[in-house]
Order: sequence, then structure tokens, then C-alpha cells
Amino acid sequence: MWEKSRRNILFTIISAVTLILSLTGVLENVLPFDIAWVAIVLCGIPIVIGSVTALIREHDIKADVLVSIALVASICIGEYFAAGEVALIMAIGTLLEDATASKARKGIEKLIDLTPKTARVKRNGKEEIIPTDDVKIGDIIVVFAG
Repeated sequence: MWEKSRRNILFTIISAVTLILSLTGVLENVLPFDIAWVAIVLCGIPIVIGSVTALIREHDIKADVLVSIALVASICIGEYFAAGEVALIMAIGTLLEDATASKARKGIEKLIDLTPKTARVKRNGKEEIIPTDDVKIGDIIVVFAG
């Protein structure tokens, strides 16, 4: 997971730099193609492949399908910078979504770690401390204040 995340961050950074170069036109006379193609390939192709795969396998229509249409349409009319920009924005969104989900997952794991391992139950008039897995329906659980 971490390796994929590192790769996505690297692709996003490279794409951002190439889009800035495309916008400024610095490499216009040096390269035979618009440098925005780098962003389209690095960030756009995974989006298109993922959306087509989800559409075929799961009949799932999400925002990625619309983004793929926008990418293809932009390329068809020669707006390579716009296509790269759309791909970059989606890549940044994916990175933010992954980071947020990871943070939420870690928070939930911390909450789970806070659950007690033992319980104080009252059986036959006596209090016993037992593992929480041994608590049965009908047991009276003793809870102290605080």
C-alpha cells in the first residue's frame, strides 16, 4: 500500500511540474509534443483504465467515468493542457481521499484498542473479573462511576 502511495505522490508531483512547463511554454520549441502529455499518461490513463474496468465488471458509473469522458474529449479537440489539468486534479483528490481514509482507519484502530479486555460480572451474588469474550447474555455487568 505504501509503495503504491509513494508512486502516486511521485506521479502527481511530476505531472504538476510538467503542467507548469506546458503552461509557460518553456519546452515548446524543444519537444515535438506538448509536455502536458506526461500528466495525461501518468495521472489520466489510470483513471480511464479504472473507470472502464469498473464500468464493465461492476456496471459502476462514478465520477471517474465522467472524468474519463472529459479527458478523451479534451485530447480529441487538442486541449492537452486541460486534459492534464483534469487528470492532475483527480490525482490530487485521490491522494487526499487515501490520506483521509488512512487517518480515519488509524483512529478506529485506536478506539478498538481502548475496549476493555476484562469485565466485572455478578454471578451467584459474587463479583468476578472475566475476559469479555466469556460474558454471556443474562450476565449482570458491574460498572463503576468514572
